Amino acid sequence: MPASDGARRERNPIAAVVRLLGALAEHHDSTAGVRELARVLGTAPSSVQRTLEAAHEVSLVAVAENGQWELGWELYRIAAIAQSKRPYQAAAAVLESLAKQTSETAVLTVYDPQRRARMYVAASPSQHSVRFVPDLFTWLPAYAGASATAILAFRPEAEQEAVYALADTFSAIAAAPDAGDLRASLREIRKRGYAISHDEVNLGASAVAAPVRSSFGITSSVAVIAPKQRFDSAPQDAIIKSVMEAADAIGHRIGDPLAPLGAV
Repeated sequence: MPASDGARRERNPIAAVVRLLGALAEHHDSTAGVRELARVLGTAPSSVQRTLEAAHEVSLVAVAENGQWELGWELYRIAAIAQSKRPYQAAAAVLESLAKQTSETAVLTVYDPQRRARMYVAASPSQHSVRFVPDLFTWLPAYAGASATAILAFRPEAEQEAVYALADTFSAIAAAPDAGDLRASLREIRKRGYAISHDEVNLGASAVAAPVRSSFGITSSVAVIAPKQRFDSAPQDAIIKSVMEAADAIGHRIGDPLAPLGAV
């Protein structure tokens, strides 16, 4: 990130804290120094120091025994409480059932309209030795992969265009699609109600995904992801049916938190 962009962002104190906490959480070690964080964030060390001190006052960060900085217990407390209240906690049993039905990895993906990106937030693994292992809580492109396009197809057209405009941001992860091809693909997904992808984000991986529909709108999807060779020889109609039923089950649970999940 250019230093000028970092300086611009630092004018928003909340954004500065969030970026700092993200850098600490994603750091390869449990602690980091001011200069290292400044380099990662593209921000002046003095700005990083001020943000650290402000976050330290409310225990979002702490000084480690080695004198560097680490995440604070107040952050862990807030994160644990927030996680327990997420309606997507209901997805665990559904994903487990879906993985057993299909013998492949089942994942739940959520989309952030503000970031124009998506991430895997829950998964139930395949029992095969060769399987797709999702990288949870990592922002990924919203224009590539069935998990993404199953959501994007049902977002406003202006938002779809904004997502495509960010393609270069994720160029190292997924090739930017042709705008015309993407629009045609999203139209087809809306028509049939599910998305299929091959080699779009992970080479050798195929996926089927369906949007989770709820009173909140469509901001998440359920998918089954498998090695392409195994996917091609599997009963795809049965997989599609199972994925769509799982998406419906989670959408029902989100809309009515007291309703039983039932069998999927």
